[in-house]
Amino acid sequence: MTQWTFLSSFIDRESNRRYVREQEGYARALDLPPGGVPRASTTCFPCGVRLEDFRGAMPEGACSAPGDQQAHEDCHTITWETSPAQSAESTVFTWIGGSQVLPEFRPAFPPVAATLFVNDVARLTFPLGRPEIFTVSGEGGTLTFEPRKFQSLAEELDSFWTPYGISGFYRLLAPGEWLTPGQPLRLRVELTPHPGTESFFYVSPRTDALAIDLALLRDEMAAVQTDLVSLRRSHAMLYAQQYPQLFPNRIQGETVIAFQSDTRHVLPAALTVLSDGEVVITFCESAHHVDRDGRILLLRSLDGGRSWSAPEVMFALPHGDHRASPIIELPNGDWVTLDYRAAALYDARGVYNFAQNTAPTLWGAWSSDRGKNWTFTDEPLTVPGAGCPYAEIERHPIRLPSGRLLLAVDFALPEDLKTFPFAEAIFASDDDGRSWHFLAMPQPNPAVTGEGTLLRLANGDVLLLVRTEIGTGNNWRQQGMLLQSISHDEGESWSNFTPTPLASMSSPAHLLRLQDGRILCTHASRQYPASIYATISEDEGQSWQTTRTKIIADDLVGFDACYPNSGQLPDGAILTTWYANMFGKFFVAVKRYSADEL
Repeated sequence: MTQWTFLSSFIDRESNRRYVREQEGYARALDLPPGGVPRASTTCFPCGVRLEDFRGAMPEGACSAPGDQQAHEDCHTITWETSPAQSAESTVFTWIGGSQVLPEFRPAFPPVAATLFVNDVARLTFPLGRPEIFTVSGEGGTLTFEPRKFQSLAEELDSFWTPYGISGFYRLLAPGEWLTPGQPLRLRVELTPHPGTESFFYVSPRTDALAIDLALLRDEMAAVQTDLVSLRRSHAMLYAQQYPQLFPNRIQGETVIAFQSDTRHVLPAALTVLSDGEVVITFCESAHHVDRDGRILLLRSLDGGRSWSAPEVMFALPHGDHRASPIIELPNGDWVTLDYRAAALYDARGVYNFAQNTAPTLWGAWSSDRGKNWTFTDEPLTVPGAGCPYAEIERHPIRLPSGRLLLAVDFALPEDLKTFPFAEAIFASDDDGRSWHFLAMPQPNPAVTGEGTLLRLANGDVLLLVRTEIGTGNNWRQQGMLLQSISHDEGESWSNFTPTPLASMSSPAHLLRLQDGRILCTHASRQYPASIYATISEDEGQSWQTTRTKIIADDLVGFDACYPNSGQLPDGAILTTWYANMFGKFFVAVKRYSADEL
C-alpha cells in the first residue's frame, strides 16, 4: 500500500544529503548517445529538447537550441545507472530530475503517474507534475521528491522546445536486499499513457546532485533570479489588466476565444471576412510547434465573430505537417489558399531537420464549395535557383484589379548567399490560383526573416512589409522593425527594403484596407511587454501614426504567441485574431472592436 510522508529530519550542513547513507543516483544513461539526456514522454518530440533544471543549463550540451539535440521520437521509457553501491545496507540514491503534465490545470485525481523499475523489477509508482514535496513507498522502497523549481510551460517558447515543468531532488531509499557492494542500481522509469493528458519526465545528466560548492550555489541563485524576473514580468502584465482606465491607448472591444486546447498546440491563425459577412479562420493544430502530423483546421462565424463553429478538418495528409493556409475569396465565390506543408523537413523517422530538405513544401489550392472540398495545383511553388525547394507562407494572397493574384513567399537562399539565409519572393497567378509562377525577388537583406504581407495602394503600387528578428549587439536599434518594399509594376520589380517605425519583434504584420480608405497594420512584439498593436497610415503607407498606436492585447506572457491579422465586417466592425500559448492553454483569440477606436 502506498504511503505519503515527508523528508527525513537529517540534514548534512556541508552537502545536499538528507539521509545518513546517501549517494549519487545518476552515473550514466543507458541506451543513449554521448551527451544524451534521459527523457521520456507520452508524445513524440520531432526535434531537440532544450532542458533546464533548478541549477540552470544542464551539462553536456543539454541546453541547446531546438534541432541541435537528437529528436526524442516515441520513447516512453528511460534507463540509467546509479553510482556503485558503497555497502549492502539500506541507502538513499539521489538524482536531479523533473516532470510535466498537460493539461496543467486539471482535476488532481486520479494523478498522472510513472512506474519506477529497480534492476528490472517494478517497485513503485509516483506522481508526475506535482510542485510539492511528496514521498511514495511500495515494494520495499521509498521515493521522495523535493521541488526546487517550478516553471509553467506557458511561460516559455512552447511545449517541446522548453518543457521545464517542476524539477528538484528525487531520493530513492533502496533496502539492503536490492544492493550489491560495488555494483550500481539499474533504474528505469516508464510512462503510462493517461487518457486526456500528455506527460514528460527527465533525469538531469548530473553526477553532483549531493555536492555543494560556490559554483553550484551561484548557478542555483542565478536560476532563482531568472525565475523571479519572469514571475514579476508576468505579474506586471497581468495586474495591468485590472485597471483598463489607466491605459487609454488600449482598445476595449470584445475578446472571444475561438478555439482552445489543453494539449494540442495551435499555430498562426489567418482570418478572412467573406463577401456575405461570414468569417473564417484557418490555423494549424499539432502536438508541438513542429510536428509532422500537423493539420489545418477551419472555424466559421455567422454572427460577426461573436461565436465560432466547431473546427472542421481542412488539410490533414498523413505526415504532411500542414502549417498555414490563409484564404482569399474571389469575385466568383471561389476560395483560394496555399497549403504550406512542411513534410519534407522530416526524415524517415519523423525527425525534424531543415538542412536535409530536398522536396517542395508549398502548393496552391482552391475550393468552389466554400471550403468543403479542395483541389491542389499540379506543381508546387518553388523559387528558381534557390538553395532548396523550400517555400513558406503565413499571410494571404491579394487580388489586383487585373485579376492577378500576388503572394509573398519565404524561401532559403542558395549556398553562395548564406550571409542572407532567408529571403522573400513574389509569386503570381493569372488563372485564379490554379497555377502559380515566380515573379520577382526583392533585393536580399540580412535583417529579413520573411512572412511578408501585401497590399495594393490607391495609385496601383503594391506595398510589402516583412518581419525581422529582435536586434542584438550593435544591431539592436536597426532590427526589430518591419521592413518595407514597394512595387510600381504589379509585382514585377521591387525597391530595396527600408525600415519602418512599426514593431516586428519576431512576429509578422498584416495589412488591411479599411472602408474609410485608411490602411490598418496589425503587428506585434513577442518581447516584454508582449503585445498586439494596431497602427494607422492615412497617406498610403508613406508614414505611420506610431504616436497613436493602439494596443489590442498586452497580456501575452509567453513568447509563443502573436501573428495578428485582421478583417473588417460589413457593419464596419474590425476583427483581429492571434494565437497564444499561456495559462497552460493553447488558443486562438479574436477581438471585435470599432474602427472609431483606431
